[in-house]
Amino acid sequence: MKFAWETGLDSATVPVYMGRAYQNLFADYDRTEARVLACSAGGLTSYLPMLVRELGNGQNEAYSAYGYGGLLGALSLSDADVAALKAFLADASILALFIRHTPFLNNHIAWPGDLCSLSRHTYAASLRSHENFDNYLASLPQKLRWSVNYAQRAGLHVSFHDLATCLDSKIEAFYRLYVELMRQKKTANYYLFSEAFFFEHARALGASCELAEIVNNETGELMAGAFFLMDGTGWAHYHLSAATRDLMKKQGMELLIASAIYRYGNNGCSALHLGGGHALDESDGLSRFKAKFASNRFDFCCTKLVCDEVGYIAERERLPLANPGFFLIADARAF
Repeated sequence: MKFAWETGLDSATVPVYMGRAYQNLFADYDRTEARVLACSAGGLTSYLPMLVRELGNGQNEAYSAYGYGGLLGALSLSDADVAALKAFLADASILALFIRHTPFLNNHIAWPGDLCSLSRHTYAASLRSHENFDNYLASLPQKLRWSVNYAQRAGLHVSFHDLATCLDSKIEAFYRLYVELMRQKKTANYYLFSEAFFFEHARALGASCELAEIVNNETGELMAGAFFLMDGTGWAHYHLSAATRDLMKKQGMELLIASAIYRYGNNGCSALHLGGGHALDESDGLSRFKAKFASNRFDFCCTKLVCDEVGYIAERERLPLANPGFFLIADARAF
């Protein structure tokens, strides 16, 4: 197998998470370098996007950007191929690689099975066009249909705005709602992101990213917001979201997801990937919520590769580790 670095993949022809625009968006946020490794054998080439992070001391580590990654293409790797990959990365001073495989591509099967660990499950809704929203609602299970109707009777309405033309005030309001919710949940600082980062979605992704919002008709206050991503492979993706407690009590998130399924089905998308929940056993509320809309359920797997064992151990020992259970060294250090 041969390896070569590429400059990036055309965002219009690959899953959004693997495209140049998305990779560069998160490379800037993470202060890393976005790279794509072309892996070639037997006349086939697969691509492995990654973010490469400097650790100091002349060493680096690599990982899939927030979201999903892994191999894109038809190649399957043998144990010998993986050994060659590790040697190539070690020669590039990359001590370790952490891969978040893409569930809806099922691309973890391209790796030897013992290298993939199941993290959780994700969910997707198959899409098709409907004559109108009521026609779509009639196709839903009774309990879910009741939730959406309840939200509508409460006066809730979902509107969509592509980020190429979206008002700054709407993105600002979504960020404020999002960061307040993340702080209430005591989410790790990384996932608080920043207002500037939300605006970077507009710069990098433009019309390929939409803001869905539910606004209080009386006060104008934002009650729920979500970013949805679209790509050239026919998929839409539920990305970042936040909602008030009052909105959730009114079944507003059921209305928001149902509206997205209806919208993207009528826009010609084939599926909406909803992402996963919190627990592998799917007992948590987020898993149950997403499963209500799902036509498909996928395995989300991860792979951890130590490419230079001596260097990896030495670098972990060079500076104190705040979180020694973490695989990636920068995460373990809590930079």
